[in-house]
Amino acid sequence: METTQQVMDSDRVPLLYASGERAFHQSNLRGVRWQGRVFNGADFKGSDFTKAHLQQAQLVQTNFSSTQLAQARLSEAQLSKSWFKRADLQRAQLNGANLQEAQMKQACLAWAQMEGTDCRKASLIATNLEHANLNGADFSQAVLSGADLRFAELRHANFQRANLSGANLSGANLRWVDLSGANLRWADLSDAKLSGANLMGADLSNATLSHTSLVHADLTQACLSRVHWVGADLSQATLTGAKLYETPRFGIQTKDLVCEWVDLSPGGDRAQVHNFTNAQQAQQFFRPARPQVQISIDAGMAHYDNFVLASFYHQVARKFSLFKHPPSFESDQRRTVLNFVLEKETDLLALAYLAVNPFKEVKSAHYNIQKLLSTLQALESKLTVAEQKAVEQTSQQLQPLLGQLKPVKMPSANPSQSFFDAPIQVMLQNSSGEMVTLYQHSQFGKRIVNISGTITRSAGLPSEARRASRIRAEEALGFLQGFYQLEI
Repeated sequence: METTQQVMDSDRVPLLYASGERAFHQSNLRGVRWQGRVFNGADFKGSDFTKAHLQQAQLVQTNFSSTQLAQARLSEAQLSKSWFKRADLQRAQLNGANLQEAQMKQACLAWAQMEGTDCRKASLIATNLEHANLNGADFSQAVLSGADLRFAELRHANFQRANLSGANLSGANLRWVDLSGANLRWADLSDAKLSGANLMGADLSNATLSHTSLVHADLTQACLSRVHWVGADLSQATLTGAKLYETPRFGIQTKDLVCEWVDLSPGGDRAQVHNFTNAQQAQQFFRPARPQVQISIDAGMAHYDNFVLASFYHQVARKFSLFKHPPSFESDQRRTVLNFVLEKETDLLALAYLAVNPFKEVKSAHYNIQKLLSTLQALESKLTVAEQKAVEQTSQQLQPLLGQLKPVKMPSANPSQSFFDAPIQVMLQNSSGEMVTLYQHSQFGKRIVNISGTITRSAGLPSEARRASRIRAEEALGFLQGFYQLEI
């Protein structure tokens, strides 16, 4: 039911506007029906237009700052150069509206309908467009720095030369979007769908592209320096001329990738170009997995165990630069898994040597690590030059660590020591995604159920069974051959 204030404002505003008045601050205009009306240059700052009908209205250079426009109907309205700073346009209908050069800083457009909207050169800094429908909208040369576009629908939209630096586009549908020349520095595009998108010349430096779909995307001469793209799918994408300075080449899918050359120079000035003579070389340049050391502990982790382990690894990290990042881990009541991710496979044995130190089986694990290196060195006559170099680099990383952990002290653990005494399994993964068991305790994963129903660990197996867990020469050679070997 309309209030007296609402009726008065909706009747008076058109009359006052016709007489030359332009300031209508704090007006109550909920649900007004002003389709096709003209209010160019009016000032409605702080007013309430909730569920208003403003289709095809003339509202050029109009001030809607801090205005309530939730669920308002503004389809095909003329709103160019208008102000919407901190305005609430949640679920508003703006299909086909003209918002050229509009000022929409910090406005809320969550769930808004904006199909075919013209937002060229508009300012949408830190604007909330979460779940908005922007199919076919034109944001060319618009500024959306820091905007929230999570799960937005953006198919066929135009963001040519737009500024999306620091924007959150995670989970957004960007299929067939034109982002050519766009600024996407530090943007979050994780889990976004960019299939068929045009990213020619776009700047994605430091962007997050984890698990992003870039199938058939055109990234010709795009800047991808320092991007995080583990899990991204670049199948059948075009990457010719892309800038890849300090960009990891692990953990991405590149089936049928089109790439003639890449720029590896720090300044992106083609000072260090790497050419590919065929598709296979380009395929080998990128690897499907990141090298990692995985330690599985046959016990759940308590809070105190986590504290002790973190304290120990912190000491190791201060002493050894190789130990740059803490592990990710998963833990339940029965098992804990630590994953240490690396950039170079030649660091695998050295990092494993450091990582197993908190556990009771450290000596046996260390023995297997050194035994694997000896096995690889004994294969020298069967190795290519690149493989020999990889073995040599592995040795150079491991040898200085032998016997160097004595100054690192283990914090006092709880009396039971059950977590650190539990059987462990140590596995290595190369960049081809192949995994080998470096060490596994004979009791790992085994329990005995007594007649009474009591569960205990098995009594274990003789030492011969433990030795059988070492990597055989054939297995070691196959694992080495899956290393990233391309010289650049």
